[in-house]
Amino acid sequence: MKVLIIGGYGTFGFGIAERLSNEAGLELVLAGRSLKKAKAACKKLKGGATFTPLKIDRENINLDFKPDLIVDASGPFQSYRVTGLADYCVAHGIHYADLSDNGKETAFGKNLYSQFPTDGIFLVFGLSTCPVLSAIGLREIETVIGPAEEVTIGISPSPKAALGRNVIAGVVDYAGQKKVTVLRGGQKETVAGLTEARPETICAPGGVPLPRVPFAVADAADAFVLADSFPALKHIWTGAGTRPVWLHRALIYISRGIADGVMPKLSESADLFHRAKSLFRFGVHRGGMFVRASNKTAEASWHLIAEGDHGPRIPALPVVALIRRMRRGEAPEPGVYCGHELIGLSDLAPEFAPLDITYGLQFDSAELPPYEKIMGDSYARLFPAIQALHRPGDGQRFSGRCDVTRGRNPLSNLVAEIMGFPKGGDDVPVTVKMQPDAEGETWVREFGISKFQSHHSLGQGRQSRLMTEKFGPISIHMAVLEEDGKMRIDTQGWSFFGVPLPKILRPRGDVYETQDGQGRFVFHVDLTAPLIGRLCKYHGWLVPVEK
Repeated sequence: MKVLIIGGYGTFGFGIAERLSNEAGLELVLAGRSLKKAKAACKKLKGGATFTPLKIDRENINLDFKPDLIVDASGPFQSYRVTGLADYCVAHGIHYADLSDNGKETAFGKNLYSQFPTDGIFLVFGLSTCPVLSAIGLREIETVIGPAEEVTIGISPSPKAALGRNVIAGVVDYAGQKKVTVLRGGQKETVAGLTEARPETICAPGGVPLPRVPFAVADAADAFVLADSFPALKHIWTGAGTRPVWLHRALIYISRGIADGVMPKLSESADLFHRAKSLFRFGVHRGGMFVRASNKTAEASWHLIAEGDHGPRIPALPVVALIRRMRRGEAPEPGVYCGHELIGLSDLAPEFAPLDITYGLQFDSAELPPYEKIMGDSYARLFPAIQALHRPGDGQRFSGRCDVTRGRNPLSNLVAEIMGFPKGGDDVPVTVKMQPDAEGETWVREFGISKFQSHHSLGQGRQSRLMTEKFGPISIHMAVLEEDGKMRIDTQGWSFFGVPLPKILRPRGDVYETQDGQGRFVFHVDLTAPLIGRLCKYHGWLVPVEK
């Protein structure tokens, strides 16, 4: 099988070739306007596949061979019509797929060629993150809430991801200009790019959330094509949330200035913004995506997070999945498709598996106890004893035994006293009572004659998708993680009377819950603080007390 990848040495084209490099019997032709770059890209690739460089101009294509599939991964798709290359494929009987992020062109190509016979070939438009992953998220959500009427979609790349110049060029082309389409009340409406913003925290269930960022309305195929597959949809909005946040906010304000006619257009500034994005690569090396959908009765969201350099690989994966299907003899029936109509989660899950990518559902409108709600569908993966403890109903009590160890530093002991932690001791009797209230749950812990309590509630605003535990005036903001059936707590920040305190000084430690061989709930809390060391360690087991 021979596949021609136009833009084969670019970010996404090379990503396709790299992922398929071990496919024996597959020939990948990496093509573009620079033969030098095409040759360099081929030299980087190793594996069972063969790699051939080719100089080509997509605007004036004339091949002396016939590939099985032509993939357009070049871009920026905002600057030309995808139908030009598709015309060549139709005329020569070649399958076609593109990674277009131009919503209007994706819909135009799909609608245009659907009117004519394709003579034994298939054409796929928009085979990329949007709308493929948008539709995957929607399908997952609808299994919980039923047909969705409104959807908001957002992508937040890692601040350290090497975004190609063509990607940046596409963004600055529509910034502040009425080139972005959304669906409102069932009608398509054109708005100025990046001028509308919606804040969101991306958090794959059972993982550490990304920093909360504003997502600015961006061009995508979603508003043009999703309603055809999801007929109940009346509102579709897609946005991008880049980091560092201050630079993203600046771009939003600039875009609003352009829309108001008080600032010049950015169309000629692609190189400048590309250099700026490359320079300000600060922040945690993680990226993600969310799909939030609702109807009149419920709301849920689907989240995906990619660690490190794995995020930029995602846009290439739908094409990879398509090529694997073709090699298995499962090519789509001849016809014209939008990417989300061909590729689903079952196709991409095997592509995600080797990568550090997590995803799942959050039940946003469900009436659930705090810990169950914050963990979304990862809660079902916890050991049964942990699930039972965090479902207190109208209140429940547990009892057991534990060992308690205090730190040796006098200052750490003073802090432990202020927070109400128990005195040291072995085989100490312990009881825990949990009482729900309107804002969360109050936990009262008794260790022998020592007693302390805290309040647990869902974080708000910048602390969204975190659990907040209050010890009097001190609040600890925690990520609630699922690890092989265990629940693990990772402190993300803290505050005093609501005023954020330096993260570098926050209490941390080894904190987790599990289940022992007798089916008992087991807790392990070992808290430390910078400079002063251990505050308190207590570990033991609990069983429910019959009412």
